[in-house]
Amino acid sequence: MQVYEIVVDGELSADVVDSLGPIPRRDVGGATVLSIAMDEPDALARVLALLETLGIGVTAVHQVGSAGLGHDAPG
Repeated sequence: MQVYEIVVDGELSADVVDSLGPIPRRDVGGATVLSIAMDEPDALARVLALLETLGIGVTAVHQVGSAGLGHDAPG
């Protein structure tokens, strides 16, 4: 399972985050970082498409590791 951090423009409201499902997030300097573990090859594309549909700009996407391997995400 791959773990990604998706950096989006601005701080997301609770309603928007709820529409994305149970995704851990943190606000960093006017942006929001979503941490997502994905086990399907096309899952990242689906999440990015959903963000685009919601009108949320994506600033960056980083693969930060694999779930279950005890990695520390850069922060």
